[in-house]
Amino acid sequence: MRPVSALDGDALYRLHCDPLVVELIMQDRSPTREESDARLSLYLDEWRRYGYGFWMLYLRESNGDLTFVGRAGLRHYDDKDVEIGCCLFGFSSGKKIALESLGPIIAYAFERLPIVRLVSVIRPENIRSQKMTANLGFSYRGMTEHNGTAFRFYEMKRADNPFCERQKV
Repeated sequence: MRPVSALDGDALYRLHCDPLVVELIMQDRSPTREESDARLSLYLDEWRRYGYGFWMLYLRESNGDLTFVGRAGLRHYDDKDVEIGCCLFGFSSGKKIALESLGPIIAYAFERLPIVRLVSVIRPENIRSQKMTANLGFSYRGMTEHNGTAFRFYEMKRADNPFCERQKV
């Protein structure tokens, strides 16, 4: 894992155009390169403004090579909440990469950010992400609307964080 950089435009565009990503995250519409680059600009701006953001995820192959498999991290959700999210290529889905990457991100968030909870918003049709979010320890709290789209709303409170034992004392 490493923070997103300005040089990641091509990799993120490929990710944003992956058929599974288009279906589950992009509302069945492949983004233009300009739309993908606008997302990259947002990711970089969040690192600058808040000190957190998305990390690029790589899988180390048996020969030592790294394969780009997606991105995961934190986003500013609203004035009080930080959102956790993950986006993987279809070929890397189902390999527990999301669980492996999001555990340390959750620990990072609760150790370094002055937050009471993390949230996750997931489209109702994205069953894979709903299961993964529940496996991480998030609780479903109902439906919400964000930027004109309906989402299932999940939260994990600091006291319920299973990834950082010293937060539980």
